[in-house]
Amino acid sequence: MLANIRNRKEKGFTIIEILIVLAIAGLILLVVFLAVPALQRNARNTQRREDVGNILSGVQEYVSNNGGNLPASVAVSGGTLTIGASGSNQVPVNLGYYNGSSSVTLQAAASGVTNGDDVNSVKLITAAVCSTTTVGDGTTTGASSRSIVALYKNEPSAKLCQAS
Repeated sequence: MLANIRNRKEKGFTIIEILIVLAIAGLILLVVFLAVPALQRNARNTQRREDVGNILSGVQEYVSNNGGNLPASVAVSGGTLTIGASGSNQVPVNLGYYNGSSSVTLQAAASGVTNGDDVNSVKLITAAVCSTTTVGDGTTTGASSRSIVALYKNEPSAKLCQAS
């Protein structure tokens, strides 16, 4: 009878083999679920940087089309930023991330203007420069009346300033 048990060849996997495969699959899923939020955050940050670059390019185009004058207003509607008031040489800029109606604002510089804590908005500050001592600070020290900076925030907490 002992000989019959030794010669018997069973088909299938043992419970240990199944548990090892499940443990490996669980580890792979854990790594994937931990990586996905970081990838999404990086994609949003990249879109924000591209939008700010497009906004500043649009402002430069507006300045070139209007004799060196900075825009007096900006408006966002349907994912498009319109730089300049009606009746002037308006410049449309397509936005990917900042597509809300109050997501892009234009204001005159005041010393120490910062971009706050909102990742969903960009402040365009006229007559300002980006400070080298405080990232995300639009300061008037050494600024030209025709300069403009964009203050915005990336996730999780990086406040950024980009000059045109």
